[in-house]
Order: sequence, then C-alpha cells, then structure tokens
Amino acid sequence: MACSAKDVLGALSFKHDGCRERIYTALKDKQMLKNEEIENLSSKISSKYFYMTSSEYPRFLINELSCPPIVVYYKGDLSLLNKRDEFHYIGIVGSRDASDYGKKAVRDIVKELPKETVIVSGLAKGIDACAHTAAMDYGLKTIAVLGNGIDYIYPSENKEIYERILDQGGLILSEYPNLVKPKPDQFIFRNRIVAAISEFLLIGEAHERSGSSTTVNFALQAGKNIGCIPYPVGTKSLCNRLIKDGAALIESASDIMFEIGRK
Repeated sequence: MACSAKDVLGALSFKHDGCRERIYTALKDKQMLKNEEIENLSSKISSKYFYMTSSEYPRFLINELSCPPIVVYYKGDLSLLNKRDEFHYIGIVGSRDASDYGKKAVRDIVKELPKETVIVSGLAKGIDACAHTAAMDYGLKTIAVLGNGIDYIYPSENKEIYERILDQGGLILSEYPNLVKPKPDQFIFRNRIVAAISEFLLIGEAHERSGSSTTVNFALQAGKNIGCIPYPVGTKSLCNRLIKDGAALIESASDIMFEIGRK
C-alpha cells in the first residue's frame, strides 16, 4: 500500500532533523524512501504535524515567506493560527539579556492589550519569556515558535513557561521534530515564522547587533509594521536606531492598536 504524502514528508523531515534545505533537496532530486523506511521513520515522530499541502497549513506562510516551512510540528491549540478575523497577532521579541526596564515596559504594554490578542514570540529567555508570561498572566493567548525540536525545551529554565502555554490553551510550533538540539542558524530561521504569524512586530529591547534584527528584516519583507520601545539617550539600542529609521515609537498598548489601525 502506498504511503500518504503526510507520512512521506514526515519521514523526510525526521530523517533530516527538520532541515528545510535537506528536505527540499531530497524532494527535488526525487530521493525516494522505501515504504518500510517511511513507516519506521514516521512512527518515531512524537507530536502532531502539518505539511505544506495539507488543509491545516496556513496560507499566509506561503504568501508571506520566500521559503515557507515544509513540515511544522505542533502542540496545543492549532486553531490559534487561523483566527485572524477574531484576534490581533502581536509579535514581541528582544534581548535574551533583558533589563528590568525592558521587561517592565513589555509587561505594562501587554497588560493593556485587548483580550482578543495573541502574543507571538520565540520562547527564548529575556524579552521572549517575559512576553509569553505576561500574556498568560493577563488572560491573553500566546504562540511560541521554537528553534529546536518540539520536545526540546531550551533554555531549560523555560520549562514551566512551555508547560503553562499548553495548559492555558496556547500553541507551540517548530520545524524540528522530537529532541533536535538548537543551533544558531535554526534560531535565525525560526524568526521568519514569528514574523509571518505576527500582524505587528514589537521590539521590546535589543542591542544594536541583536539577533532581533533578523526578525525585523523578515517582518519588513512580509510587509508588516514594526514598533519599538524607546531607550535612554546614549544607549546603544537597536530600538532607537529603528525608530530613527521609521519604526513606530511604542510606549503603550494604545500606540500598537493605533499602528494596527493605520495598516
């Protein structure tokens, strides 16, 4: 019996640790797997997943990304990806080494956002962790996009946040299966998914050479609006530079909602 497209793509993704380039090359070069190998590999996948041609796959990932993910693993409420007529999706990213000023500013903004808001971030420590936690503390849904395997919690200190997201009806996504370990390029690549899901991207805090700049670039390529929390004069801040370059200066939730209304 022929295997389904889902089984084939799941097997290829598992075999290549979720690496889009290697999966794409295997498909392009018609590197066929035997049915027995497909069944063996797909049986090892620990979570649910959807693939590019499946009905669950959000069209905006294809429309807004030049290299959309081929397979996406998930845990939690997948319907959160497809409620753009009900929710505003606000991406919040920033420094892993966040200051008290940055974390407080993010919490104060999230606290005042409408309840029909989904906070999207990357489950890193610092601003990401603060954004996810604030969302749940104040009754908002949240989506975490990982740069490692769907079952690999990184950093380990975010285990409680990971579990809480699932307990409170949120969603965790990753291109990488099971316990695939994190690599720097995977974090950069996952930022494109954060940008695509987000209706508006807020930079909570970031140094001038921060990795958050890659999320900004992906967001701009996808036609999204960018906002930044301002920092004191003389601070080597990516936020202040982006504001000079035309990003919205964000001091409150109402500033975000104003920018969304202008779109």
